[in-house]
Amino acid sequence: MRIAFHTANYFARSSNYQTSFQQWGIAERRVIENFSLAEFDRICADIAKAGFTYIELWMAHAFPKFMTPYLADELKMIWQQHGLTVISYSCSLGDPIRSPRWTRLCFETCKMLGIDLITSGISKNAAPIISSLCRDYRIKVAVENHDEKHPNEIKEIIDGFDDWLGACVDTGWFETQGFPAHEAIWQLKDHLFHIHLKDVKEIGAHNTTALGNGIVNVSACIQALREINYNRSLSIEHESGDHDPTEDCANGLQLVYQLLGN
Repeated sequence: MRIAFHTANYFARSSNYQTSFQQWGIAERRVIENFSLAEFDRICADIAKAGFTYIELWMAHAFPKFMTPYLADELKMIWQQHGLTVISYSCSLGDPIRSPRWTRLCFETCKMLGIDLITSGISKNAAPIISSLCRDYRIKVAVENHDEKHPNEIKEIIDGFDDWLGACVDTGWFETQGFPAHEAIWQLKDHLFHIHLKDVKEIGAHNTTALGNGIVNVSACIQALREINYNRSLSIEHESGDHDPTEDCANGLQLVYQLLGN
């Protein structure tokens, strides 16, 4: 199993960790506005130093509207220099019915970066169009849960498009909605493309915390992945608004290794 650091963990970095998840949109804009190749180099250095060899690339660190083949090559060169491999591009594919250009830009960006998996929430109505774009670009999409309260809601979105659309179980979001994350893994086991392993403090509010410190049964999640012989990728997520989460994520990596028996 490939275990990655999700670069969205640094959503508050440009705000000097003086923000919150509830101010995500403002913090994200600051990341985009302040982004530079030098900053991306520092981000990759911090991730590699924390012990990770894989990353999931957040769209604010590779924004579709600004992407060019030259910038894509520069980003690839930086992460490779730090011994990192990108396993997924995390973005919002938006509404391909009303805003088809944005959705296509996301696929074009992913293609330029040489990444073969996108993680994003999508609607059931969008699924046929997204699946068609997947075939055109030879890129799969792992559909992530946020507002969905039951795994069946993800199944309904991807049903009939299994070759290109799969599930990305976000453990923190399922627990936020009051559904046990390890049970979601079991129920989506035949559709899993990716995992976002995240812990949250309580049901009803999406406040992340270090793995093992919240209400997500991390041990049961890893046990479920072992029992279903899951061998794809997993990203550790902790979008902290009030402190640098790098050390928390490094500790989370060691916890996952321990639970996997590595």
